[in-house]
Amino acid sequence: MDNMNTLLLWAAMLFLIIFAAVRLAINPLVDKQGDPIEESDDFVKLRDIDVLSDSELEEIIEFYQKNELKNKNYKQYENYSNALKELKEIGYLSEELYSSKTDMLNDYFKID
Repeated sequence: MDNMNTLLLWAAMLFLIIFAAVRLAINPLVDKQGDPIEESDDFVKLRDIDVLSDSELEEIIEFYQKNELKNKNYKQYENYSNALKELKEIGYLSEELYSSKTDMLNDYFKID
């Protein structure tokens, strides 16, 4: 009987560890998906009460998707630009090479 209680205790502890690990792994993914849905729900409700038409709703959703992509690209650009700046500051890149690399980065992201 003592072995059975020990076995049940170990099984319960193993279950709790696995449950906690899976929950911690999934939680950030669920949180990230929640934000855009709430925003789009508001627009759908506006369409439902005839404030927005179906075509306006589609345009708004496309507009948000394009802006989200632009913001994501700009954040990537900033990260890469900061990396190049750091390489220049530590002396790995000369001023001329840094300028050349920055120009290539600007061309890639189409930034003037």
